[in-house]
Amino acid sequence: MKDEDKQQYTEQFIEYYEKYSDDIFRFCMVKTRNRSRSLDITQDTFMKFWEYIIAEQDIENERPLLYRIANNLIIDGYRKKKPILVEDFSAGSYNDYLHDDHETRMVDKIDGEKAITLLHQLPETTREIINLRFMHDFSIMEIAHTLDMKPKTVSVYLHRGLKRLREILEEYET
Repeated sequence: MKDEDKQQYTEQFIEYYEKYSDDIFRFCMVKTRNRSRSLDITQDTFMKFWEYIIAEQDIENERPLLYRIANNLIIDGYRKKKPILVEDFSAGSYNDYLHDDHETRMVDKIDGEKAITLLHQLPETTREIINLRFMHDFSIMEIAHTLDMKPKTVSVYLHRGLKRLREILEEYET
């Protein structure tokens, strides 16, 4: 590998890392609920992504590829049946609040924890699609590419999932 190629690959990798690392971490955090595990998965995701870059594989769209890698690493972790400890979100990056008002921060934190708890009542595939669509602003096509599904199937899961989430929310509020 030439020095020019190394420099180009490094610059490309750094660009993608700066652009997507926080999003990948949040994605992992929602799925694992464990800060240290999420950090490890984020790091591993970018290590595997680096392998794609230096192998000069054709990367059509880097964003779905990164999410697919992260998702596969999370699934692999569940298959290995490592003990997963649930951490308090306040210990992680969720502690960096947008508001200065303590009361507003607490309400936001509680609402966020409730939303994640309610979301975890949905089937895993549905939860994942809703997460990608609304927390990570993926298009239907990007979700389909990331999860290796047909766009129409993603739309059906999304529609049914949102309907079920509304029902769960109504039950929760009463």
